[in-house]
Amino acid sequence: RAGVSRDEASDLEARISSLVALSEVPSGTRMEIVLGRRPNRTVPRPLESLEFRARFDMRMEVARVDGGLAVTPVSIAVDETPLRIRGRVGQSLYQSARAAGAPPRAIQEYLRALGTQLSVAGDVRGDDSFDLIIEHRRAETGEVEIGQLLYAGLVQSNREVQLLKWSAGGPAQWFEASGVGRQTGEMMMPVNGRQTSPFGYRVHPILGYRRLHTGIDFGAPYGAPIRAAASGTIDFAGRNRGYGNFVRINHGSGMQTAYGHMSRIAVGHGARVAQGEVIGYVGSTGMSTGPHLHYELMRNGQRINPRSVTFIQQAQLSGEELRRFRSTLARLRDVRPGAAMARREERGERRERSAANVRRERTRG
Repeated sequence: RAGVSRDEASDLEARISSLVALSEVPSGTRMEIVLGRRPNRTVPRPLESLEFRARFDMRMEVARVDGGLAVTPVSIAVDETPLRIRGRVGQSLYQSARAAGAPPRAIQEYLRALGTQLSVAGDVRGDDSFDLIIEHRRAETGEVEIGQLLYAGLVQSNREVQLLKWSAGGPAQWFEASGVGRQTGEMMMPVNGRQTSPFGYRVHPILGYRRLHTGIDFGAPYGAPIRAAASGTIDFAGRNRGYGNFVRINHGSGMQTAYGHMSRIAVGHGARVAQGEVIGYVGSTGMSTGPHLHYELMRNGQRINPRSVTFIQQAQLSGEELRRFRSTLARLRDVRPGAAMARREERGERRERSAANVRRERTRG
């Protein structure tokens, strides 16, 4: 459309595509085209030169040399030091992160990552500290490219959340520093065990007659930790008749979960708990024939089948995959806040000194 002949355009397309995939050249890329004189109006002008940014790290230069076109790829140095942004949560986590320089998309991804471990609205306090590490590329020509969030951290008075985005042979997900990740679902399995009795009518093993079993039972070793299926507030913690040692959590929006037959309760009434936090230990208190967890789910006061809500599936890294994961996590956590900015300023100073030297040489000449 700029006036280059069809034959020259086809020739250039073939030659440039041998150096860089044309699909990598973003739509809207600006091209500088210089056309030469033509012998008459019936023929297209010959192409004299063409320049454009083929990739973030490459510029393409085309020039007419000895009657032909020479295509030259020119590498552009790129600093890929990730950008680390830290700060205090204050009155608003989002606003504080924005003020610290984090882009909106990275903050939104950060909030979703934290949401896999805790309730952002209820568990994050003003004195907590946020920690984001973001993909960051800066070309020597000055352009900046911001990528995905790589690391999401939160430092609290009683815990530190460290999450690394990792792909273990499937879609990338957030893994804890220990190598435990989460995939799909709404609620966490409350105990590591197998289901021994489903929700529904059954003959009670002690009373001996048929009645509704209002939850599901998980067989697990005595003393195994029981974890909150979702974040919420403890609205009952104590002895509750046939349930024995019993904990109930209010998750808001009419949802509650309950945990019975504990050997020991690890939380108190009114306490705020995060998803996955230990709230007690498997036992056989109350009307029980052996160590297990009786788990119930209530919606608006009505007991419903806990299997109607999808449990979160967990992935656990191991072996060489875990070693690479920990190595990557350690390398990212060694990045200094503002390191990318410091390197950028250092390169800018070098360019300014180089330009000043050139000006002095020209002045002397």
